[in-house]
Amino acid sequence: RKPTAVYNAKAHAKMPNLRPGFAAHADEKQVAALHARISQETFDEAVLENIEELEMDPEEAVQDAVTQFESQGINLNNIMKRVPGAEGADDEPISVVQVRRIQQVLGEAEDEDTLSVAFGAGQMKISFPTFSSAEMDQRGAAISAAAELLHAELQRDKENTVLAGHNGGVDALV
Repeated sequence: RKPTAVYNAKAHAKMPNLRPGFAAHADEKQVAALHARISQETFDEAVLENIEELEMDPEEAVQDAVTQFESQGINLNNIMKRVPGAEGADDEPISVVQVRRIQQVLGEAEDEDTLSVAFGAGQMKISFPTFSSAEMDQRGAAISAAAELLHAELQRDKENTVLAGHNGGVDALV
C-alpha cells in the first residue's frame, strides 16, 4: 500500500498554486558575481609603474598589482601575472606557449582554402590554411604535439583554459 501525502497548510500558504499535499523543493536564489576585467596591457602598465615610480622589485611589483586589482574587484583570470617584457617559455604559462606554437605552424601555410556551409537562411564561408602532402607530415606532427600538451595543461587547471581562450586558443584550434 502506498503512503498518502499529508496536507500541510503552512506549505500550501507559501505556494498557493500547488495541489494540497504536494511539496516542492524551493531553490535559494543565488546572485551571480560580476567582475570587471582588465587587459594584459593595463596590468603590465601597472607593474611597470610600480617598478619605475615606486622602485619595487619586479616580483614585488607584480604582487602589488595583483593585490591592488583584486581589492578593486577585478577578475584577473585572463591575465598572465608576470613582469612585462619578460617573454619566454620560462615566464609564460604552458597553455599560452602551446597556443602560440599552433598559431605559428598554421601561419606558415602558403595556401588557404575556403568552404561554403549552409547557415540559417544563408551561406557561411570558412577559410582555413592548407598544406601540401609533403608538408603535412611535419606540420601535422607539430600541431598534434602542441595540441596534446595544450590539452593536458587545460585539464590540469581551469585558469589555463581562460588564458588560452584569451590568447587565441579557440581560433587556433578551430
